[in-house]
Amino acid sequence: MKIKSRALLGVLNSLVVFVIRMIFKTTRLEFVGDSLDRCPFADTGSERYLYSVWHDSVIPPLFCNVEHNSVALISQHRDADTIEAMLKAARMGAIRGSTTRGGASAMKKLMTSAEGKHVVITPDGPRGPHHQMKPGIVFLASHSGRSIIPNAFAASRSWKFQGSWTSIWIPKPFATVYYLVGNPIHVPEDISREEMREYTDLVQEKMEELEQELEQILTGPVQERSTVPFRKAA
Repeated sequence: MKIKSRALLGVLNSLVVFVIRMIFKTTRLEFVGDSLDRCPFADTGSERYLYSVWHDSVIPPLFCNVEHNSVALISQHRDADTIEAMLKAARMGAIRGSTTRGGASAMKKLMTSAEGKHVVITPDGPRGPHHQMKPGIVFLASHSGRSIIPNAFAASRSWKFQGSWTSIWIPKPFATVYYLVGNPIHVPEDISREEMREYTDLVQEKMEELEQELEQILTGPVQERSTVPFRKAA
């Protein structure tokens, strides 16, 4: 059943955000290796990045920290109204737009809206396929001058909620959430279609490598984990 009342939708979104926030207050966040130096919570100076996060892992970057120096790029489709409301309730900004429509001028306008902020993008959204990189984030990087930073999240224990084309996972109370941040990938300006495909494949490869590394951390010996705990803001 689709909720049409904006007031009721706002109440439900706030309730969901409250429950998830309470869960995250019990979790332990650990950064793998030197990931803390490149995450959206770090002091990156004047550099601003495009953070690539798979659609099924969007909950951790919203609730790992209360204060955000980033905004999420979400679809202009009406279905994204609920997502925008949840982002607002989670105290994270949102910009509406597309990485595949409007050309260079639209990209510049889009990035002006995000000036001074990192941009979080789900490159396999909004309709999938699951974990399949689309070229939009590469196109945006080429026209904005911002580098792409791959991200991966995993939890020691979690719930998975299956949607139409992908699942969304939420850590269980008192779980450990692992955050792995890759190295920046710079995309040159005015790249050709062939080069765009090559960079899209490169980002896909790096995202998969991060996922595999986290899988090894979850299944490997605890004493071999190279992680740094992070104290979340109150």
